[in-house]
Amino acid sequence: MKVAGIIVEYNPFHKGHEYHIAETRRVTGADFVVAVMSGNFTQRGIPACIDKFTRTECALACEADVVLELPFCYATGSAEYFAEGAVTILDKLGCVDSLCFGTEAEVPISLYMETAAFLCDEPADYKKSLQDGLRSGLTFPQARVAAAGPHLSPEALALLESPNALLGLEYCKALYRRNSKITPHAITRVGAGYHEESVASEGFSSATALRTLLTPGNAFPEAFLSELPEVAGKVLLKKPYTPVFGSDFLSLHRYAVAQKADSLSEFADVSAELAGRLKKRFPACDYETFLDHIKTKQYTRTRIERCLLHILLGVTKEDITAFRTNEVCYARILGFKETATPLLKVWKKTASLPVLTKLAQKRQRCNDLEQKLLSYDIAATDLYNHVVHQKYHVLLPEDFSYSITNAKF
Repeated sequence: MKVAGIIVEYNPFHKGHEYHIAETRRVTGADFVVAVMSGNFTQRGIPACIDKFTRTECALACEADVVLELPFCYATGSAEYFAEGAVTILDKLGCVDSLCFGTEAEVPISLYMETAAFLCDEPADYKKSLQDGLRSGLTFPQARVAAAGPHLSPEALALLESPNALLGLEYCKALYRRNSKITPHAITRVGAGYHEESVASEGFSSATALRTLLTPGNAFPEAFLSELPEVAGKVLLKKPYTPVFGSDFLSLHRYAVAQKADSLSEFADVSAELAGRLKKRFPACDYETFLDHIKTKQYTRTRIERCLLHILLGVTKEDITAFRTNEVCYARILGFKETATPLLKVWKKTASLPVLTKLAQKRQRCNDLEQKLLSYDIAATDLYNHVVHQKYHVLLPEDFSYSITNAKF
């Protein structure tokens, strides 16, 4: 039995994702493809435009075999923390042979692994140059490239300078640190780049571009549906139209910052300087203007949105340190195809962490740390569902009431 893992957000699921699953199966010869997916909030700190259970159904309809949820505190962390959590889950399943991720250009996987090894081992002179660069006012990506210049080849430096390659590097770093037996594969993307904001005239459009097509209304726009696999579009058309955006959380963010003003620097990713910026009394404004008031060269929009989300849900630096020290302690199944049942039986023998199907059972048996990690997943779903109900008057499934999808696609 060959098993391939992929790490995804599917925000939303589109034709490029369908291609990624198909290429993963082709390149690895996998009998099963397991997706570790962000829940209702993504690594950039924004809500997924479509809820996690619907995105799971889209993935299963398009040939993923099992979808696992990346716990909220990992899914909304830095790229390094995001990758660390997802790779750890795949590794602890005990039977995953390959990890396939997207890349913008045809780059040998050996270059990814060599660069990842350098970044993990960090020679002393590199670390000193990195700190010197940061003290001089460079951003972390700029300081890292400058410090790595004398040590890496031009091709490796190009990876560090490409935002689209950085997440793949983080996956390779996580594999290297774990001394994992999982073999990485880089699959070249077709069509628009990961962050491209315009719908592609040829090839696959990016998820970023597709989100711009979702506007207030009562149906999924045809221009949006045309960029999705037909079967995924059919899944969405059976659901109520409830897209969610960061702007839907503005009043909640402002209230949370005001209420927790004296303790902002305790929350994950919030520095003392950023806490000071957040505490400024900004006039009533829209979401984009609110973010513009806060962001600087040092504090990007993504960093700010992650911080706001952590403040809102109360995720502290202490929490993150404890979770990282003890690693991911469960893998929760969001859905699986009926034909993947044999794989779930294998996990009972090979997995070194619990594979959850029922949250109520897990909560009764978990320790305090596991309980806390799981509580953030549940709180994130409740928050997301609350906003959907306020905006659309639609009740989405709760974590405790949802039955995992055993799909017969």
